[in-house]
Amino acid sequence: MSGKRSSAWAIRGLMVDPARLMERHAFYFDLVERMADGGLNTLFWHFTDDEGFMLKLDSHPELAGPGAFGKAEMRRLLAKASDCGVQIVPEVESLGHARAITSLPQYADLADGGREGGFNAICPSHPRTVPLLRQIIEEVAEVFPSRYFHAGMDEVNFAGCRRCARRSRGRPAWRLYADHLRAVHGIVTGAGKEMIVWADHVEADPAMLRALPRDVILAHWHYRDVPVEKIRRSVRAGFRVIGCPALCHSGDMVMPNAANFTNMDAMVSGLSALRPRGRVLGVMNTWWTSWRGLRDAYLPAVAYTGKILATRRPAGKAAFFRGHAREAFGLSGKGAGEAIRALHEDALGRDEVVAALFDSLADLHRAAVLAEQGRLTERGRRIAAATATLKKALRGARRRRDELAALVLAGEVMALCCRRVEQTGEALRLYEQAERRHVSDRAAPGVAECLDAALDVVRAMRDELRPVCRAAAAEWNRTRYANDPKKWFKDPLWRQWDSLLVRLAQAEKFSADLARDCRAAIAAYRRTGQLPGGV
Repeated sequence: MSGKRSSAWAIRGLMVDPARLMERHAFYFDLVERMADGGLNTLFWHFTDDEGFMLKLDSHPELAGPGAFGKAEMRRLLAKASDCGVQIVPEVESLGHARAITSLPQYADLADGGREGGFNAICPSHPRTVPLLRQIIEEVAEVFPSRYFHAGMDEVNFAGCRRCARRSRGRPAWRLYADHLRAVHGIVTGAGKEMIVWADHVEADPAMLRALPRDVILAHWHYRDVPVEKIRRSVRAGFRVIGCPALCHSGDMVMPNAANFTNMDAMVSGLSALRPRGRVLGVMNTWWTSWRGLRDAYLPAVAYTGKILATRRPAGKAAFFRGHAREAFGLSGKGAGEAIRALHEDALGRDEVVAALFDSLADLHRAAVLAEQGRLTERGRRIAAATATLKKALRGARRRRDELAALVLAGEVMALCCRRVEQTGEALRLYEQAERRHVSDRAAPGVAECLDAALDVVRAMRDELRPVCRAAAAEWNRTRYANDPKKWFKDPLWRQWDSLLVRLAQAEKFSADLARDCRAAIAAYRRTGQLPGGV
């Protein structure tokens, strides 16, 4: 076998998430140019979700959230995208993730689903639901010229309302979902569009495949492992499919990490093996909840998406990142590209970042566990070395210096996190040493010295956080709207998706408080001989 693949997929796509965070509007105009230059031809516009509805409609102006696009500006973006050879596909959440609608008082009676898990539905059995969706979908379809229309319909959490219970009695559980899908399908096709839906419910209930219109396009999303057999089942049933890996998901919090690239590669490889090929339309790489990380640190992964979707095969990372350093930043030689690759390969996952940026004594011990395991010691050294290389290269960058600076900042944040883990372990070792000496002999020399040394470590942790926090806030202001309420997003419902910026700020405050409390406790020890506790 030659190993050659056929031509690129029809859909080489990227999904952005303005429903959860509206970037500066100019970013999207720049993004379609960047996509075209990188071989991507489809931008999926996820503008409705629980957190927001980011298009101003004439029929329902009350839905629009702060920062929403007006229709005139949206048409300017569509025209720019068309000039670049990029189609923009809208997504209207038409079942699950509908709180942007149902949270409004005039639609509160349409809500079906609790806050558990963060997902809810607009009731498919309420007599006002389908007429409302018809008005929304038809107006959105009129704005967007793409042949495709994404109707969402993932992660539905029905609460078992009486209307739905009556409709479902004596029928398979999936029938309610399938009936609503067909109703929305009629609206979408009536507007002259081909309907895309997320495929998680079809995967959970494969019997539903027999009940759905065959022209529905199934978007199979898998953000870690890629169970190709589940996608193959849809293809064999006669459906066209789109594979949806994750450029950004809940496992990262600063920039894409090795798991993201493994996921992208696995999706591309899995789809390339499916037959018949004509039923695989392509890939939509999803860029979810972008508020969590440093926006421009994700742009190399956007470029990688274009590379692998054009060839339909994973790309060699070393060669890709060398090429990206040259093409994006005008940097010659291997050093910068290898440093960018190293940052992605060693990038910390969300759990590691959260553990390092602890904001309570309880969370401090999670960092202590990491320190005891030594998991971040060597990675921290590699991250610091790669960051130093990029910081030096920044002086010679001929274009997009701000983006390269964002990668440097990402490296500095992650190196800081690794140091904090090590510093936490060192501070606790010093305290335990003081405790052992105190237990053996309250008058033993060195107890206060150990406590003072531990305090010096805590102070260093506090002082190192300050400039990084300032830099991260400045990066937000550069790339996003400084007054966006999601800059300091703290809704408990979405705590599992909290942001790097918020974590840094909370860790800085806690570190300052901890240094103050430790200083006071040591002073008390010198007066009373009573060892401070609570650590």
